[in-house]
Amino acid sequence: MRAERFAPSADRAVVRLIGGVVLALVALGSTAGQGWAQPGSGSGTHGAADYTPVTATVRGRVGDTVVVRLGVANLGPGAPAGGAPGTFAVVPPAGTTITSIPWEGDDDDRRYACRPPQDEDNPFFLCDLSEWPAPAPGASITLGFHIRIDRRIPGAEGSLTVYGPHDPVPGNDSAAIRVRAAPAPPLRWQQGALAAGALAAVVTAGGWFVRRRRRGMS
Repeated sequence: MRAERFAPSADRAVVRLIGGVVLALVALGSTAGQGWAQPGSGSGTHGAADYTPVTATVRGRVGDTVVVRLGVANLGPGAPAGGAPGTFAVVPPAGTTITSIPWEGDDDDRRYACRPPQDEDNPFFLCDLSEWPAPAPGASITLGFHIRIDRRIPGAEGSLTVYGPHDPVPGNDSAAIRVRAAPAPPLRWQQGALAAGALAAVVTAGGWFVRRRRRGMS
């Protein structure tokens, strides 16, 4: 993944455009009466759901794969009325790789619960909230993103951007995903060196033993 090629602001602009297109397509496929309730119609604020990102810092050592829960919280005042509940998109910080997003609560063995990046120019994972029960006011939906820390890049940030068709507060739809990476422990490479040395010693000893036996038999 080459997210480091893009500035966070550029990432968010591209992700926002794609998310809007996805929501529009889903809305077109909804049948009459199954979309979000319009604010101020019917049950008042029932369809006005203020979505905001749920993020966390990626913490670990270089080489570690850690689980970070990312998603969306509904600040209210209402809840989705059916149809397309929205999406959220995740751009991993530079120097990290999202290795998997397992499905939870079932036996599904698919690697990603969200659509992975489609090409290098769109380095984000797009999560369709229709796959889960829509969050009620005050509730949230989060997924366990398995993120590998490949290298330390000072100041690296990813982003999480959420979308709701009738979000009354669009100004809080994006948040940064930060990294706190420590160097790989010396023991990690020392163990590899020791293992290689031990294997070489075993091979050498085996060759010596075979030669001794051949000499004894001659």
